[in-house]
Amino acid sequence: MPDASHATSAAPSTWRRILLPLIKLLIGGGLIVLLFHRLHIHWSDFTETLTNLSAKPVWLIATLLLVLACLLCGAGRWWTALRGMGVQLSRTRAAALFMIGHFFNGFLPGSTGGDVARAFYVARETHGPRAPAVMSIIVERLAGIAVLLILTLIGLLTAADYGQLPLLLALVGVLASAILVVLVGLPDLPRMSRWPLIRLLVHHPLINPVAHKMYDALRLCHAQPLLIIRLFGWSLLQHLFAMVSWLTLIWGLGFHVQTVTLLLLVPAVLTAQMIPITPGGLGIREGAAVALLPAAGLAPHAAVVVALASFVVSLVWSAAGGLVFVLLREHRKPHA
Repeated sequence: MPDASHATSAAPSTWRRILLPLIKLLIGGGLIVLLFHRLHIHWSDFTETLTNLSAKPVWLIATLLLVLACLLCGAGRWWTALRGMGVQLSRTRAAALFMIGHFFNGFLPGSTGGDVARAFYVARETHGPRAPAVMSIIVERLAGIAVLLILTLIGLLTAADYGQLPLLLALVGVLASAILVVLVGLPDLPRMSRWPLIRLLVHHPLINPVAHKMYDALRLCHAQPLLIIRLFGWSLLQHLFAMVSWLTLIWGLGFHVQTVTLLLLVPAVLTAQMIPITPGGLGIREGAAVALLPAAGLAPHAAVVVALASFVVSLVWSAAGGLVFVLLREHRKPHA
């Protein structure tokens, strides 16, 4: 007979898994409705603007290919991290699992579903200790975020009215510096672990095992300076492809912008969409685009349309990742 106390404790967890993504989706949808209302955008205007892409297939194809290149750079960065962690996984397999992760990110609620899916499948396919395979995802993510924050800082300082954003600039700078310090090498991590707040965290029964595994992964990275350089290189290439994809998308939609300013500000929009309040940054990305992209000559209503269109383009490749998920059935089976 099932334990009643266990069933009682499991119920809140189940409800939490259902309600939290639903709340995030409602927040994202509410933000979009608010933006449409405030900017007097009608759904028919949005769909009519999107039809411009079909009338300019060259820019649509270019945008799709650039987003694909962006994803492949992400897969290359992860494969590089896997190799650095001593995990043997082919480039093709890493790319396939990365696309499956993109499918989960695009079509399932939540902000980390793709990373969890990658961690699950790569752990099942790893011979020997599985912790390095899972930690490789955190390491490559940190490298990508660090480079994106640096590009964001450069863009805000050179292209935005940063006099009104001192706290934002400080936050971006501190986060970028902290991640760089963690990846490039901490001066004395064991001594830092004795600091009261750090000690409280690392000795928590849930955090302690993860902290030790992460420390081991970072030690591997610190011993391989070229690995960090490669991770940063893949990250820079990935974000450059993403930036240019926004430009080709804007051209395809028939809008005109100041090219250099637009490219400088896109990283800030991409950074905003990482805030885990809504699924896929829905509403957050559009709000950031409205706040920043008019500096590049893009009208606020056009900024919303472009941001939503970029999300649609990303969903196209998420659907492709779903096709990979269906076709590569062996990823569901643990290797002997």
